[in-house]
Amino acid sequence: MATIVSLLQVVLSGHSITVVLICFVAFLVSLTVAAKFSAHGRRNTPPGPPGWPVLGNLPSLTKDIHLQLTKWRYQYGDVFSVRFGLQDAVIVNGSEAIKEALVQKANHFSNRPDYYLVRCVNMHFGAVFCLYGDRWSALRRFTVSTLRFFGMGTTILEEKIQEECRHFCSALRLLVGQPVDLKNRLETSVSNIIVYMAVGKRFEYGDPKFGRLQILAERINVTFYKLYIVNCFPMLRFFPGFRKMYNELMDRTAELYSYIREYIGQHGNTAPDDIRDFIDAFNKTKQDNPGFLPDMTLTYLIADLFSAGTETSSLTLCWGFLYLTAYPDVQEKVQAELDRVVGRDRPPAFSDRINLPYTEATIMEIQRIATIIPLLPHRTSDDTTLLGYDIPAGTNVIVNLWDLHMDPSRWPDPHRFDPARFLGENGRLLTHDAFMPFSTGYRRCWGEQMGKMELFLFLTNTLQQFTLKLPEGTEPDFHGISTAFIYPRPFSLIVTKRE
Repeated sequence: MATIVSLLQVVLSGHSITVVLICFVAFLVSLTVAAKFSAHGRRNTPPGPPGWPVLGNLPSLTKDIHLQLTKWRYQYGDVFSVRFGLQDAVIVNGSEAIKEALVQKANHFSNRPDYYLVRCVNMHFGAVFCLYGDRWSALRRFTVSTLRFFGMGTTILEEKIQEECRHFCSALRLLVGQPVDLKNRLETSVSNIIVYMAVGKRFEYGDPKFGRLQILAERINVTFYKLYIVNCFPMLRFFPGFRKMYNELMDRTAELYSYIREYIGQHGNTAPDDIRDFIDAFNKTKQDNPGFLPDMTLTYLIADLFSAGTETSSLTLCWGFLYLTAYPDVQEKVQAELDRVVGRDRPPAFSDRINLPYTEATIMEIQRIATIIPLLPHRTSDDTTLLGYDIPAGTNVIVNLWDLHMDPSRWPDPHRFDPARFLGENGRLLTHDAFMPFSTGYRRCWGEQMGKMELFLFLTNTLQQFTLKLPEGTEPDFHGISTAFIYPRPFSLIVTKRE
């Protein structure tokens, strides 16, 4: 309890500590009593670690949450309970439990948590946090069909990705021999693919408005993560420290949405059958079906596409380049395979990947060892069971992909970067039931085919033309920065042109 008081003293500095503490503790005690009564009668719920009064397990989850949850898995099993303040949550680990929840019982486990902060910034209208039901189904059908219309998984999209690969490699040629942080350039290149599909426009490197959009998207992710406790105790948004971050989150999301609405407003109308981008497709669908989705949905959908469509691929590539510099033997094997199969006279094509098993295995190992989205939030929509435990409707569920990809019983020496995990004795690519970088079930990533194409083409085009290494005297740092994504710590690479 002394720890709680000391934390509150920091938060409440400048206020009457005694008065506020009395009111706050009285309020929390009443909530605790109410929570115990509401939980009365539950019998077969998953076990879990003991927690603090009121705060639950939050004091143990202040940093690198995925690592602590993974430790608890080995104490309490593949399905266990934790308390985020007064809110119960079930943590799902291991391929058996994940598949039972997200595939076999997808109708029960495909909802999203009704987080307070998500409601504050209207994220329920977008794709990521849209609540499971008719609106989610309509949004999913529209998004997937529109992505396919623009060539997801076909040579139409491949041409657009190849164009951005050319821009990226052209930028690298100007940076040969000097330390360079590739993160922003990768973000711009990858962003341009989804942004072109969304609003029909691409941006040049260094464009100030586009740079601002990228900064906003990243800072919103970071601030949302830091403010997670406000989802458990919304009143904290009024407290010093939290209030500043809360206001920043509101301001940044408002600014992001304002930029997007500006692009929508400037877009203009086209002929009904001239579908240039998501805006045209949305307007055409609304015209054909007036009850389709609220107009505001388009703003939040584009925001989600921009954030998720950028961060997932660009961060995976950042991690991949870092690992390839730390494991130069792997980089050399990929380059040798590219030279043998593709050569140097043409850029690699997505159709080449069937003949590049080691390269494909390397990309899969990057996705496994990095696991840039370690925890996936779900919520039950009905009373259900999981591995024999009773899970009530409305329970928040967290799927631990980090544990799945780092389980030593499935991946020997999991912290070692080794593409051979995905290769059989004959050198052919293997599938693995404990490998789910795009999740699984109804909430599986809608842009999976686009993501696979981006990772393959950016990595192969880069390694075909360049060799990457760390600056002399530096060591790779594989301990990432945890938010909703896991960011690599800032690092620089030396780019050299292959002769």
